[in-house]
Order: sequence, then structure tokens, then C-alpha cells
Amino acid sequence: MKKKTKSLRQDGFSLLELLMVVLLLSIIVGALFSQIERAQVRYRVEDQKLDITQQEREFIDQFTRDLHQAGYPAPTVYGGQYDLTSNFTAAGVWSISDTDLHMEGDVDGTGTVSVVEYSYVAGASPCPCLRRSVTPKQPGLAPSAQVPGTTYTQVENVVPLAGQPIFAAYDASGNQLSSSIPLVNNNGLSNIKSVRITVTTQGTSKDSDTKRDIQVTMTGMARLVNN
Repeated sequence: MKKKTKSLRQDGFSLLELLMVVLLLSIIVGALFSQIERAQVRYRVEDQKLDITQQEREFIDQFTRDLHQAGYPAPTVYGGQYDLTSNFTAAGVWSISDTDLHMEGDVDGTGTVSVVEYSYVAGASPCPCLRRSVTPKQPGLAPSAQVPGTTYTQVENVVPLAGQPIFAAYDASGNQLSSSIPLVNNNGLSNIKSVRITVTTQGTSKDSDTKRDIQVTMTGMARLVNN
């Protein structure tokens, strides 16, 4: 008696099934790499914003320290022995406009007065920028005759905003003083009790999501303790 044996047939994947698997894997991997690329773009944008913020913060902190020393030491410190043309006395903030500020003060604690100038400079890259120069005060010269320093630190790619001055002066009641005419020498300077600085810096690329320029705005307020 012959025994019948049943052959077992092992079925594999068909070519169509393999193509479907490859297609699904391609879609999944493509979506994954798309999200990775998007994350890298966002990282570059946020990293650029962080660098701009740090640059602005350091500059505004320096501005605040300078303003706190503006006008020190005053002639009264020496009992009127020296006038404002001496390099031992400081005139404080003697000129301010929407884009520029000039002051004198012992900003480094050496006992010698320095001439400090903040100025907005338009032009090609890396400007437009906001610069700070400092140089020792020359004796025998009035504040307006002092020569600003030739070395400076700066915030690059600064863009003024419409209706938003870089510098704004305020009186003791917190009222903003008019900037339609630059405040120079005794033209209202004695009324200034604090100064606000607003810096808006534009990045070198656009935000990939909003398609707009990358901009960071920071504001600081400094009180003139010696005014």
C-alpha cells in the first residue's frame, strides 16, 4: 500500500507586495527627514535670535553703566575749583537726539573723565549699526569741542523702526521730552532724569516659517543719578 505524501508549498512575498512595502518605507523616511530638516532650520533661526539678543543685551548693559556715571564727578565735587573744561569734571549728557547721545563721565573708575558717544551709522554691511566710542577728555575744551574716539564697539545691522527713536529722554515725572529739536547743552538737558534706549537688530536671513526678516528688539532704561 502506497502512502500519499502532501507537499507543503511555502508562499513568499509577491513583487507587488514588495513594491508596496518600499513605497511605504519611502514615505515614512521622507517624512522623517523632512521633520529633521525643519528642526535644523528652526535651530539655525533660534540660534541667530539668541546671538542677536546676547549682543543687544551686552550693549544695553554698557549703556546703562555709562548713564549711571554721566556727570560724575561734577564741579561741585571739587568745591567749584574746576569748571566743565577740566578733565576732572564731567558735563554729563550734553547732547541727545533720536539717534545720537553724547556724554561725559568717569565711566571706568580711574578718576579721569571720558568722552562717550553713542551714534547710529547708516551704510552698507556690517552697518547700519549703533556704535559706542570712548576717549579720555581733553582739558581746556568745551564738551562740544571734544573729539570722539576712533575705536568703538557696535551692534551691527540695526534698523530704526518708524516712530520709535533709538534714544528718548524723560523728565522726573516720566514724561517724554520732545525730540523735534535735539537737546543740546542747556536746551532742556537739566530736565532729563532718565534715558531709554531701543535697539532693533535684523538677522542675516529670513524666518522660514513667516518668510519675514528675523528681528529682535530690546529696550533699556537708565537713570541719570548725577543730573
